[in-house]
Amino acid sequence: MRTLIIPILFLLLVAKCVFAQSTSLRLQIVDQNSSLVPNISVKLKLNNKIIKEINKENPQEIIVSKIEQGRYLLEIQAAGFKNHSQEIEIVEGKNDLTVKLELAEVVEKVEVDQSEQEKSVDEAFSGFLTKDQIEALSDDPKEMEKELKQIAGDPNAVIKVDGFTGGNLPQKSQIASIRIVRSSFDAENHELGFTYINISSKPGNQKFSGSLSFNFNDESLNARNSFSPERFPEQSKNTTFYINGPIKKNKTNFSLVIADIRNFNPQNINAILPTGNINNSISGKENFTLINTTVNQNLSKYHNVKFDYEFTDSSAKNLGVGGFNLAEKAFDTNNRSHQLRVSESGYIGNKYLNEIRFELKSETLHTLPQNENVSIIVLDSFSRGGAGNFSRNSKQSFMFADNLLFGYKNHALKIGLQTEYERRNETSETNKNGTFIFSSLADFTLSKPAIFIQNVANRKVNLSQIQAGIFIQDDWRVKKNLSLSFGLRYEVQNNLKDQNNFSPRFGFTWSPLKTGKLTFRGGGGVFYNWLETRNLSIILSNDISQPSETIIINPSFPNPFLGGTSQTLPRSYWQPDANLKNPYISHLSFAAESRLNKKLSLRAGYVYQKGVRQFRSRNINAPIDGIRPNSNFGNIINIESSAFFVKNSLDIGLNGSLRKNISFYFNYGLSKTISDNNGIFGLPSDNYDLKLDRSFANNDQRHRFSTSWSWTIRKGLRLSGNYAINSPLPFTITTGKDNNNDTVFNDRPFGTRRNSQRGTWRKQLDLSFSYAFSFIKKKNKDDGKSFGMATNSGESATGFDFTDSDKRFSLKFYATAENLLNQTNFRNFVGVQTSQFFLKPTSSDQARKVVFGFRFSF
Repeated sequence: MRTLIIPILFLLLVAKCVFAQSTSLRLQIVDQNSSLVPNISVKLKLNNKIIKEINKENPQEIIVSKIEQGRYLLEIQAAGFKNHSQEIEIVEGKNDLTVKLELAEVVEKVEVDQSEQEKSVDEAFSGFLTKDQIEALSDDPKEMEKELKQIAGDPNAVIKVDGFTGGNLPQKSQIASIRIVRSSFDAENHELGFTYINISSKPGNQKFSGSLSFNFNDESLNARNSFSPERFPEQSKNTTFYINGPIKKNKTNFSLVIADIRNFNPQNINAILPTGNINNSISGKENFTLINTTVNQNLSKYHNVKFDYEFTDSSAKNLGVGGFNLAEKAFDTNNRSHQLRVSESGYIGNKYLNEIRFELKSETLHTLPQNENVSIIVLDSFSRGGAGNFSRNSKQSFMFADNLLFGYKNHALKIGLQTEYERRNETSETNKNGTFIFSSLADFTLSKPAIFIQNVANRKVNLSQIQAGIFIQDDWRVKKNLSLSFGLRYEVQNNLKDQNNFSPRFGFTWSPLKTGKLTFRGGGGVFYNWLETRNLSIILSNDISQPSETIIINPSFPNPFLGGTSQTLPRSYWQPDANLKNPYISHLSFAAESRLNKKLSLRAGYVYQKGVRQFRSRNINAPIDGIRPNSNFGNIINIESSAFFVKNSLDIGLNGSLRKNISFYFNYGLSKTISDNNGIFGLPSDNYDLKLDRSFANNDQRHRFSTSWSWTIRKGLRLSGNYAINSPLPFTITTGKDNNNDTVFNDRPFGTRRNSQRGTWRKQLDLSFSYAFSFIKKKNKDDGKSFGMATNSGESATGFDFTDSDKRFSLKFYATAENLLNQTNFRNFVGVQTSQFFLKPTSSDQARKVVFGFRFSF
């Protein structure tokens, strides 16, 4: 199969080049809120002669094909908007352009054209962030990701960049558009995401431009963590350089990003030993380097290909320390990856648009404990000794996707496939030196461990996995105010004997009022989950072919092999269930959206999800009345598809603008999630009565409120912020004893449900303040050349105007404050009854942190 991939790709590219037609213009026309505009008339003129004229009632986009290179006059007319005229330059290959129309100053009419209904149908599926909203986002891609999910009102939103998921977000200057898509039931999507955030990046410029940014933080700018006796040394430095421009004008352009991050963070220890409490810190270090380069190449007059290569190198020291873990539990990691992404799109003939994407990725990860001492764990009191997690891992993966899009009457059809191949090689010495577990600090003082576990020999895993999906999607415009979508997807994995994974999808959008101010949307579908290779590798590293694990109950201490009252179990191992299947989620949603006025929109949505055949682990050889069913073995951990969850959620959102310079989002979520497991490797409290674990899910967060806003105080001066309030997450009360002798310390007091307790509410305010201005180099009638200063709005501060073609050097200074009010947000609540920390938190989120930075652009 692998030998056929390259010839197939080559033939597809050759076929496209053969059928390629000519240079094209892809045009998208939006209003001031970045919503699509209906009933458009477009004229393209050359020397006052109309070359192309297009009239469309409901365009998602307008394609002008078979045009020559050169400068044209673009004229656009739409009811309710000012006439738009601008000069554009058409270069060889594919040209993309977004035009924002200004509202006309007209008197409101009693009768509203039915096209408002059409517009509402389009807006219900997608909403573009405005230029100001994008500009207000953080310059740090990691922070940007968090802010986008807050704006979307969905912490689990799926982010795609140019059709790819995963990886780092682009620099803000590379972003062409950001679109939030709600309730997408498109059969192209494997992931279940109530919200998708689609980011489109810009092609390289025909002129050189770039930026250099730097931000800084240390302990002098931060507040003391509530679990630290003092402010320990801390520092972070983030430097990013970006440049893009032409390699060959109108043919090839490039971009280059180099990022370097250096973090020096304290790891706070809060533990208790027989000698007393320990409350100190050890310094953790994290270094991260990224090099990303992108090349856009016109393959022919009508096809463009994009090559994206990314290299990352990260290392971390003193991980695994903090909370109950003492300094000797530290370990170091080093991770290196290479990633190549290629995408190509273009028309075959005049009717078919084809998109191809593929990705190659290679990763290596080394984990090295700092010492090899025997590990000692006193449940929720302290942990010391070696980390016992030495490993060397490598992974190579390949992804290929191809989508064909075409229209037929009122139908927009899409057919596609995606296949992924991954290979893993792992060598580990997990728990090579052994681990003692004590139920309580009193037992440790008496040298009475409950159990000793040790893996003596190395474990090796070599695995490969292929997974694929094919789909067909039909978006049908039934009426101007009604749109239906139907899709079917099929998925399969080679490592599971599950060949019946069909995923039907359905969605609708309906705008019943002529005003178009009220829109209903909804749908349903089935979404399957993969058995991830990282989880499969853990299963295989513990199967019956691997070296045996030693388990001794009530061992002697410090030498577990001296005998006494100890019991050594026979061989234990893990296995996948013979009937292991892909889990799936049935997803239903219904939402309504109302435009209260031109500046405000209100939405409310209900979601029901039921997870079936979810992965879980179960000890099928646990003792029954003290006797194991198979006396020849110890624990037999069976990974099976027998868990479930049910989620009901209500989300309400309000977004808009108070004035032209202030935009905001409000989101409130109410949800309830019930489940009966703790994840794929979570074991039940009773392996023979799974109903006892049916309770609130680990992520059952009832209330979520978030708001974000952006205020342009004056030209170049901006204040933005995010405020979030989240209700407590649950945790479980356990006895700290192995009452049922299954060697797992998750036994609960009689009558106590799983996740019966809650922590505390979480509140956080983040603010960002920035000031930007530009230096202008411009020809002047009087002295030939002159320099001036202006804000980012393009308004000169020295008396003369300038255009985008003028040479500009901009400088932006900014400061961000995380947890500005220094709220103490507790976490890691202790549920072990034998711990002196019982029902208390042992750590908290980040205290107030202030970061200063600047960005120089040219």
